[in-house]
Amino acid sequence: MDGSDDATQHEKLSGLIEQVEHDHGDEGAGAMADHLRDRVAETRAEPEEPGDTED
Repeated sequence: MDGSDDATQHEKLSGLIEQVEHDHGDEGAGAMADHLRDRVAETRAEPEEPGDTED
């Protein structure tokens, strides 16, 4: 079922965010974002497009 698969991916991403926040939260948001980008393959999330990071 697609719904259960989505929940699993959401849980993985949430867990990864919590782990990175715990491990690297004192380094600031930029460092946390770098660590998350390095681990995006673990969640099977879509990688950022270059335009996603522009102001």
